Amino acid sequence: MSDSGCHFAIYSESATAIQLCLFDSDGREQPVPMKYRHGGLWYTHVEGIVEGQAYGYRVDQPAGKVGNANKLLLDPYAKALTGPVTWYEEFLWQHDWEQVDSARYLPKAIVKSIPALDTGPVSLPPQDRIIYELHVKGFTQQHPEIPLEHRGKYLGLGHPQVIRYLQSLGVTSIQLMPCFSFMDEARLISLGLVNYWGYNPINFFTPDWRYALKDPVAEFQWMVQQLHQAGFEVILDVVYNHTAEGGLNEGMLSFKGIDSSYYRMEADTSHQTDIEQSGQNPQSPQAKYQNFSGCGNSLQTEHPMVLQLVMDSLRHWVTAFGIDGFRFDLAASLMRQGESISKNTPLLQAIAQDPALRDRVLIAEPWDLGPNGYQLGTFPREWLEVNDHYRDFVRGFWKADPVGVAGLSTRLMGSRDIFNKMNRSHACSVNHVTYHDGFTLQDLVSYRRRHNAANGEQGSDGHSHNLSCNHGVEGDTDDPEILKQRERHRRNLLMTLLISRGTPHLLAGDEFGNSQQGNNNAYCQDNPTSWLDWGLLESRTSLVHFVSQLIRIRQSLFTLNDLQLPDEAFHEVFFSDGRDSDTLEINDQLCWLDQYGKPMEDAQWHNPDQRFIALLIQRTADGQRDAWLLAVNGSEDSVEFAPHDCQGIRWEQVIASSSHGEDYGEEYDEKPEKSDDENDEKKSDGIDGSADIRSRIFVESFSVSLWRQEGLPNPVNKR
Repeated sequence: MSDSGCHFAIYSESATAIQLCLFDSDGREQPVPMKYRHGGLWYTHVEGIVEGQAYGYRVDQPAGKVGNANKLLLDPYAKALTGPVTWYEEFLWQHDWEQVDSARYLPKAIVKSIPALDTGPVSLPPQDRIIYELHVKGFTQQHPEIPLEHRGKYLGLGHPQVIRYLQSLGVTSIQLMPCFSFMDEARLISLGLVNYWGYNPINFFTPDWRYALKDPVAEFQWMVQQLHQAGFEVILDVVYNHTAEGGLNEGMLSFKGIDSSYYRMEADTSHQTDIEQSGQNPQSPQAKYQNFSGCGNSLQTEHPMVLQLVMDSLRHWVTAFGIDGFRFDLAASLMRQGESISKNTPLLQAIAQDPALRDRVLIAEPWDLGPNGYQLGTFPREWLEVNDHYRDFVRGFWKADPVGVAGLSTRLMGSRDIFNKMNRSHACSVNHVTYHDGFTLQDLVSYRRRHNAANGEQGSDGHSHNLSCNHGVEGDTDDPEILKQRERHRRNLLMTLLISRGTPHLLAGDEFGNSQQGNNNAYCQDNPTSWLDWGLLESRTSLVHFVSQLIRIRQSLFTLNDLQLPDEAFHEVFFSDGRDSDTLEINDQLCWLDQYGKPMEDAQWHNPDQRFIALLIQRTADGQRDAWLLAVNGSEDSVEFAPHDCQGIRWEQVIASSSHGEDYGEEYDEKPEKSDDENDEKKSDGIDGSADIRSRIFVESFSVSLWRQEGLPNPVNKR
């Protein structure tokens, strides 16, 4: 914008002519020819333009190039839209639809200046981060304490009741599923379904209208402000690997009609025109575009203008909306450069050097569907990576698969076989047992197989390798023994996750047993299947309290994330009492123990039937010594032992997954010192209200428990 009007610019090297199309409030269109400047840039300045002006583009392409001037195109740099983008057949650009004008069906871009959201990033030590993934609509659509008109909206997620719940749970970082403007696929609409998750973007700068009442920009900003004021990081799941335009012969709404260089092309076709590459065969919609996303096309992020588009988009979400970090969907696509894959691509280098982005949280889903697409552990060292190795091993262990304990110990200690301890922090491993794409935690312990018939693909979509267990009945049951087993299974998974080194990732609703009725790919279910059932909360209070207690233990007591090991280059320890780890002489001694309390032997490490392991941690810091013990028992037998080399130490149970039904969640209080008589008692008021104090460790079958040396002070919460 300028005092006299507005500048418009668009990139297309292939276009022969471009018209800026201005629309009045009645939808009447006024074309304005644009001028070609250089480097593929077209521009014009229109006097008298004010904020709120609606516009689009029409692009003429030479014969043999993909394009159709009858199709109105969205500005890739639009900062606001007039409404949600909905699929119409009129977006098709060839054959019977070639002469059909699409303007009346496409929302228009809006001229809009967006002020910076001056809240600043939330400062959070990496080892304190606990990610909580949620869907903006699904989280509040059935929340009884949110006003009806705000349910499923940005305004609902910023509601004080939601804020209080998230604070009581103790999570630190809210990861929002995609909020870019997106579009439902034609196939889903034909089945009466929608793209609920939103991984089908059509614009990279605008919050989607589906989650707004009147103004998506202002309401998204307000939501972030509320979360920031409550101390939460806001991480946005972003999709830069493809657009909603699909394959070559599918819809033309924006990029496709502007310039083909936005997309990756099939190899060795540079001498052909776009149409020659496609063979003009309507039965081969993927003939031209490479499809490493599974959605019909792949953005060519190494192209200078696409790189600039992505960088400008990321900066926009930081400056205009205050986003603290990004989770990149199918992030291996960002590492592609021609036929090769590298962590030194122009885009990753640009992010590393950008002052607005380099210190933000950067999380990679480290794969895509292209050649050599699995890239776990290869991203730049500052990046966090979604660790599916962790998910699969922890699931398999608690499913009682014969996997032994060697792999479990590796996952507990930060997956150092993947994240090199000399140049990567253990926080780089985003540990999870559930994610949005897969079973919920409740379904993971209730179903052996997926139940996806409602998705319209005869139940063939979604993962078939779920490492799940139903404990004897597929789905819902009222059998008390099965319910008890499922509850223990849930708690084992949650406690393993929240005690492990790395960055834990929780899926919203897992803490109170939310179910999708066995659907492990509910991307198209905008209905109660995907919406959180808050009615479960009252009957699942003990599980919610168990999760919140685990989080408080992780944040306020010594856990695996605090270990300082001599062979690691990263020592990210922040003590709750303000001590500086750099000024302390710290010595952490670790010993892995078997079910007899003796050090593990080589044969036990390699025995797939070994189902018990304990980690004894003895620390000397600043002249003070303390001891901790984490016990993991995946066997059918309870275990009791005296830990090796711990004569004279009495142990206090901190928390155990076997404490079924206990109401956890009370804040730690300083407790008065016990008398000798009180210390002789086997039971006392432990941290969770029922902790043992004894010289021997007792671990129930199929359980996890954390113990500490009796008499250690209770520190305050680090946050």
